[in-house]
Amino acid sequence: MPIMIEAPNDAVEVGFPADTANMAIARTVAAAVAARADLTVDQIEDVRLAIDEAAAYLITHASPDARVRGRLWVEGPTFHALLSCSTDATSTPEPEAFSWTVLSALVGDIDREIVDEDLTMHWALARDHSVSA
Repeated sequence: MPIMIEAPNDAVEVGFPADTANMAIARTVAAAVAARADLTVDQIEDVRLAIDEAAAYLITHASPDARVRGRLWVEGPTFHALLSCSTDATSTPEPEAFSWTVLSALVGDIDREIVDEDLTMHWALARDHSVSA
């Protein structure tokens, strides 16, 4: 499904080399932004785990020397994550079954696409429940 959302100008941006050793950076920043959405402690932990799974998916399909880029923001009671990295894939890669099951169980709908050699994904988590990405 095409990603039809753009991050607002006040979104928090995070970027790091596409290496699993750097995923803690994304988890920490995501937890800080999620706290602004008044999410529960359990939901903030869900965001941390979801960012971890999403970053792992992107890193797996990243081109050599790629950087994972993220824009994270709160809109009302909803936390949004828009993540991307450059890829050599020509079509949207299929996710690994277990990781995707975990991610979709945490956040519900996940949009992903490749545009201009960038693999991009968006998901959102609301205070009360997951929302359509």
